[in-house]
Amino acid sequence: MDDRLKVKDLDILTSKELVKIENALDKLLVANEIQNIRGAMYRFHDDQHIGEPRREFYADKHPHLDFESIKRSRLIELVESLEGNTLIHPVMTPIIEVDETCNQARVVTSSLGYEGLSISREEPMAIWSAGYIPSTFVKQDMEWRLLSGKWQRTVKAKMEKGWVRDMQRSHMKPPLTEEQDKNFLGKYAY
Repeated sequence: MDDRLKVKDLDILTSKELVKIENALDKLLVANEIQNIRGAMYRFHDDQHIGEPRREFYADKHPHLDFESIKRSRLIELVESLEGNTLIHPVMTPIIEVDETCNQARVVTSSLGYEGLSISREEPMAIWSAGYIPSTFVKQDMEWRLLSGKWQRTVKAKMEKGWVRDMQRSHMKPPLTEEQDKNFLGKYAY
């Protein structure tokens, strides 16, 4: 027996039932759009795409977002040299909760990636890197934009040893002491 809703059945639905179906559909479309934005932010996280205008993903008009700091941070190099560096972090397993008005969403996206690191304070190493990005998205000028969301690493381990036998400190500029590193990610990492 097929109990899916058919077009001819729409006539028998009440206005309240139609609004409920419409809201559920809106939430599904929002979730899809947010997944695409997070994926695009992973792929286009820098200004290195010559000749292409940068698409803004942040809620730059929102009063709770320090957009000037975000713009300044885009100018800071992550590493001194690209030699020996690889950062592959596909986003996966999104959990998306959209509010009833379809104007705000809470999102958690996971990532299991691999990196090749060659940083001034470390010998080059191939590592596994896992973490997640808890985020808030809001609607701005009829578009979905990121209000907050930062990468939180939970695992950084040498590939040949794995996370059972090895955990590495996260890299920050300037280099952190062991105590500073523990305080920085203590409640999120290892």
